[in-house]
Amino acid sequence: MAEEVVVQSSEYAPVPPVDIEAEKAVLGSMMKDPDAVSDVIDKLKADDFYEKAHQEIFRVMVELFRKSIGIDLMTTYSALAEKKLSELVGGMTYLSKLVNDAIVSSNATYYADTVIAKSRMRALIQEAESIRSKAYAGGDDTEGILDYAEQRIFEIAHRSQKKSYMSINDVLVENIKHIQELEKNQGQLPGITTGFRAVDKVLGGLHKTDLIILAARPGMGKTSFALNIAQHAAEDGNSVLIFSMEMAAEQLGGRLLSMAANVEMEHLKMGNLTQDEWFAISDAQDAFDDMKITVDDTSEMSILEMKNKCRRLKAEKGLDLVIIDYLQLMSLGYNVNNRVGEISAITRAIKIMAKELDVAIILLSQLSRKTEDRKDYRPMLSDLRDSGSIEQDADVVIFLKRDDYYEKEDEPAEINPNVGRTCEVIIAKHRSGTTGTCQLAWVGKYTKFGNLASDTFEQL
Repeated sequence: MAEEVVVQSSEYAPVPPVDIEAEKAVLGSMMKDPDAVSDVIDKLKADDFYEKAHQEIFRVMVELFRKSIGIDLMTTYSALAEKKLSELVGGMTYLSKLVNDAIVSSNATYYADTVIAKSRMRALIQEAESIRSKAYAGGDDTEGILDYAEQRIFEIAHRSQKKSYMSINDVLVENIKHIQELEKNQGQLPGITTGFRAVDKVLGGLHKTDLIILAARPGMGKTSFALNIAQHAAEDGNSVLIFSMEMAAEQLGGRLLSMAANVEMEHLKMGNLTQDEWFAISDAQDAFDDMKITVDDTSEMSILEMKNKCRRLKAEKGLDLVIIDYLQLMSLGYNVNNRVGEISAITRAIKIMAKELDVAIILLSQLSRKTEDRKDYRPMLSDLRDSGSIEQDADVVIFLKRDDYYEKEDEPAEINPNVGRTCEVIIAKHRSGTTGTCQLAWVGKYTKFGNLASDTFEQL
């Protein structure tokens, strides 16, 4: 019986997206023209180049640039020779050819964009294969795989792929750049303004990647305080996204109109407005036209859904500040053993989200009733409800304590007649600075907070 021969058909392996001539042109332009270096050095990464030799050439160029050494044919060759890489990249002969072939060095940006585009396409192919493998092996974890897929595509689109490590030299270069920017912009707030002078002086504004916990007893005004911050931040040109799981978008809008127009909230609710109040509301509405504030009032939302919405808004319109109202209404989207464990997982996930998306996040939280057992009703970090991990994951913890909140008929609040009703803004944790108490005015009829004539701060 003749042996059966099985012929395996060879699959066609497509060539990955690459433009070697563009890679040569950008490297040649950089060695030929100092202006070309400044045009592309921050756009490209070594891994954007397909050819190994081109990756090594670009790496030594980056090192030369960091050391403030001019990039040209000789300095590049010498740096490669010092690293014993000159032969790997073809020596002086290949480098000279790159320079000679770069006829129009002013087109360096165009060449760099082409290299980046091809690099992204290769990354998409690689991630598509990874997503395909996860989908086959993922079982029932549909949400997890969709989140992974969306995150990876988003990162490729915005050239923000994670690095497993960074050279300390690269980190310090970024530090120096940041310090130089602060020096150049002396007098300007380094972070996102809260609109409250005393608070901004202590915190330096709200900083991106930070998780800020804003906690108070129900009815103390934490939603109003957060909306005040949202308005001030948006007035300063920042893009703000508000997740309101308790209050409808229309209710939030009413509060914003009341505080912006200085029209009593009760008048808005009843529709009982004077002509002057209508004019004030109209002016306030016009002012909001130029502000980038987005509201999502979905009642039940998982962390994955929230993160995906943030990613989309950041890609479409930009995103600087996220406000979540409030922690105790959130869920992970899957079952956990206990509520304490779930809260711990939620706060950790939100901190990671702030870092991944490069945004500041204000997370509102309720306080336990322990504050009411104290004579001065002063909140403490241990009062954060449901989990000690809230304090652990937060970069900043802010408590609100209004002087009139615990007012009783037979025990009126001690209100300073010179400044009216005030609120203590207690900065109980500040990972990057001091802690203490600021005083703000509380205007209940407009559900808003305001600056006092003189800023007060008492260090803890």
